[in-house]
Amino acid sequence: MASRERLFELWMLYCTKKDPDYLKLWLDTFVSSYEQFLDVDFEKLPTRVDDMPPGISLLPDNILQVLRIQLLQCVQKMADGLEEQQQALSILLVKFFIILCRNLSNVEEIGTCSYINYVITMTTLYIQQLKSKKKEKEMADQTCIEEFVIHALAFCESLYDPYRNWRHRISGRILSTVEKSRQKYKPASLTVEFVPFFYLLSFPCEMKEDRNNPLIAC
Repeated sequence: MASRERLFELWMLYCTKKDPDYLKLWLDTFVSSYEQFLDVDFEKLPTRVDDMPPGISLLPDNILQVLRIQLLQCVQKMADGLEEQQQALSILLVKFFIILCRNLSNVEEIGTCSYINYVITMTTLYIQQLKSKKKEKEMADQTCIEEFVIHALAFCESLYDPYRNWRHRISGRILSTVEKSRQKYKPASLTVEFVPFFYLLSFPCEMKEDRNNPLIAC
């Protein structure tokens, strides 16, 4: 795991030079440090990890605002098709938010921000492209698109089913009332944008059967 000193160094370089490459390097280093928390295989029981990602208060000042702007810029460029570097950045951003939400004390604050709406917008466009297969420029590399969509679903799960109860259920393990009563953190409140997105994912023509869809848990 990268040291806090290294992350601090990269953040200071970004703040001083305003070079987006340093921001991407900071994100990449952070995500690599906590990669074990991503856990995006919906058909397996959640992986138990002894460590915990940092709380929001331990992150650099203004980091969430900076990343919100970066994510918004990705949304704004979607119509013309994201370049390879922008696709990689958008995936890193979503991974970052998943990791933050694995610390359940962060879920409420992340859920009240606009990140999920931006991610929903991008995912909706990507899914439409995957279904239509008409836009050759955007569809040139499906791997990045599919990776983004998978992590976008994991971000939804981390917000709206933070204890991953649905994963337990589809794996055949039904949590008892006592176990659920011990879940002290509440899911984030659903946004207006999430409802049509839910139906898009629940009734697709090229997705896995409904019981494996993490959005059903919401």
